[in-house]
Amino acid sequence: MAYRLIRLTFKRDVYSKPIASLIATGWAVSVSLASLGSSFAAVISSINMLALVASLIAMVLSAHAVAGDRDGLLEAYLSAWGRLKYITGRIAANSAVSALLVAIISTPYLALRWEWAPPLGALLASLPSSLIGTAVGISSKERAPLVAIVVWSAVTLIYDVVVAFLSLILPLGDEAILALQVANFFKVATLLATSLVDPYLLTLGPLGEFVVSHWGVQWAYSALSSIYASWTIALILLVVDLGRKADL
Repeated sequence: MAYRLIRLTFKRDVYSKPIASLIATGWAVSVSLASLGSSFAAVISSINMLALVASLIAMVLSAHAVAGDRDGLLEAYLSAWGRLKYITGRIAANSAVSALLVAIISTPYLALRWEWAPPLGALLASLPSSLIGTAVGISSKERAPLVAIVVWSAVTLIYDVVVAFLSLILPLGDEAILALQVANFFKVATLLATSLVDPYLLTLGPLGEFVVSHWGVQWAYSALSSIYASWTIALILLVVDLGRKADL
């Protein structure tokens, strides 16, 4: 029973029309980014753009997968495994499928440029995004993918606008701006990938100079890695808690 459910789930999650369209879109973006060249500015742009695409795919796909379980497989999952095992299994499945898609859409870029920072940024952005998508799928019984798109827009696009606006109208110091940056898992993921090609965080301007001068290069890497790990653990706990309490 369990093997059959796993096989059906993998087939539905991976071999589907939404997956094919997402892969096609990801390949188009990947080739376009590779065509920008291998300059420093092109690589930094590729990190951010590929991470944006990977985050969107992971979040929407994970929400869609959980919502799709309600169309016939959820009762079988719960009766075979129980609620907690289903949630942890769905977390693992969504994370694995998201990572697989990141690897697939990054292939054209790697083949043309052989630069690892953008694919790494995409992978780091996809994991917490898949967890948020899973949480959205659990919480939203209807239109989960649409809700995931709204959440993705708020986290990746609107957040930057709000931070920039606050920095203009309020006397925020470097410490406050840094706190706002690392309070967003997406920014932490892109910062970690950016540090591979920009170890002194020069692309961040005064903020990067503040981080390096106060933390040092190695401590900055360790702090960002720790914050990213904390984000991931917190999101896993959130999804598990939602799974225990939500009306599936």
